[in-house]
Amino acid sequence: MLNVLNRVIVSLVLVALILILVATAVTPEGTAAFVAFQLGNVHVDMVSVDHLIIAIACLIAAALSAIVLRLQWRRGRAQSIRLSGAGSSELATESVVARLKTEVEAVELVRGAYPVVHGRGRVVDVDLEVRTEPHVDVPSKAEEVEGVVRDAIGRLGLRLGKTKVKLVVARDSSQPSTPPAS
Repeated sequence: MLNVLNRVIVSLVLVALILILVATAVTPEGTAAFVAFQLGNVHVDMVSVDHLIIAIACLIAAALSAIVLRLQWRRGRAQSIRLSGAGSSELATESVVARLKTEVEAVELVRGAYPVVHGRGRVVDVDLEVRTEPHVDVPSKAEEVEGVVRDAIGRLGLRLGKTKVKLVVARDSSQPSTPPAS
């Protein structure tokens, strides 16, 4: 979304700049006279509704410009994580996600695992959604999954930071579903 907005804004600015530059190249005196005439027609009292409207519009435009500029220069998430040790080796986050998914889905009574990995220097934060079978002991399954995550990250040569495991227990299809209370 931001990429499309960026292209639209840059395109509009460049088209306006092209028009101004062509007009200036063809008739520099005419362009200067036009700008001087337009600026000469601007008469705004310091205390008036017109001044207030102009000030608010300018401040909103400046704030939006600052937000777009901030988003333009924001650093993206790291696509790799530095491995522990003295070297400069890195491991792609997609490799970490694939390993976590494979190992957590191998746990008994787990239907699916959906990890999201965030690298912070040499530390890995893991947000994990795990879908389980209906008759699972939730506290013990959560501990088991956290242990699997810890072991998998350790075997990859990474340090585990924050771990957040969200268990989604499947509904028991043998039980008739009850309508919501009204």
